[in-house]
Amino acid sequence: MDALDVLMWISLLIIVAGAIVPKKNGYYIAAVGWVLFGLRWGLSTPYFYFQEANILYTVLCLLSVPLTLYAAYIMIRFQRKSLMVITRSVAISSLFYAPFAFLPWLSNWLIGLTTTLTMASLTALGFPAIRDGLDIIYLNGQAVQIILACTAIQSIAIFIGVIFCIRVETERMLKAFLVSVPVIYILNLIRDVFVVAAFGGQWFQIMPETVMQWSGKPAEFTSFFWAHNVLAELGSLIALVVISYAVLSMMPELLDYLRDVLSLLKVENIKKTLRGEEVPMLVPVKPIKKA
Repeated sequence: MDALDVLMWISLLIIVAGAIVPKKNGYYIAAVGWVLFGLRWGLSTPYFYFQEANILYTVLCLLSVPLTLYAAYIMIRFQRKSLMVITRSVAISSLFYAPFAFLPWLSNWLIGLTTTLTMASLTALGFPAIRDGLDIIYLNGQAVQIILACTAIQSIAIFIGVIFCIRVETERMLKAFLVSVPVIYILNLIRDVFVVAAFGGQWFQIMPETVMQWSGKPAEFTSFFWAHNVLAELGSLIALVVISYAVLSMMPELLDYLRDVLSLLKVENIKKTLRGEEVPMLVPVKPIKKA
């Protein structure tokens, strides 16, 4: 574990503490955690740009510092409830994800399961893929390693946090779980199969010189770049938006808090907040009761 990972887990522990400590002190503690969390990802910007050649993550890392500083300021100054709900969501997600990050036997089990299912899918589709050990899949001489990030456990953890951060009826919570967690894992398997097939088949040799110059990788990497870093990332983003919509439709209370947080990002509200003026909470959208 490097220094940035240590910083991340320290920030998440502080966020968890902020979610547990009641009332005003919880906001102060959580604000410190958010600042450290943003700093950790802000410092990762060069890594995602130069080493991973990942455009989406680069942009997100660039935005992390100003966004978390802004959120921390609002938490300390105004004790915004919607931001504490997000804090609670992140705390639950972190507690769910931590065992997979720190227990090798658990992460290896999940990686092995995902590799097995990816191999089975490739074989069923007629691709002559070969497995090497726990996590390596070869196709036409091109090797893809299935790491923990390839199991969708991060996205699953996020939705676990979102679903369980507020109290609703068990039936609605269970429905939200079923339309998110299993679906995310299945879609991620499709994503893994697509990346291996595209890389092994060299499907996307588009602008190889540009990709080689940017990433420092050989020409064959071009298909992996377009399949994994562009198309799969875009597909994942679209899928998460659709799944989020489904979850929000089943748990409209979450929409109240989301709308309020998004309202804080309006230019006029940013100016008002930075002048020390509190932006009024949005009127909650109440679920329509069935007759």
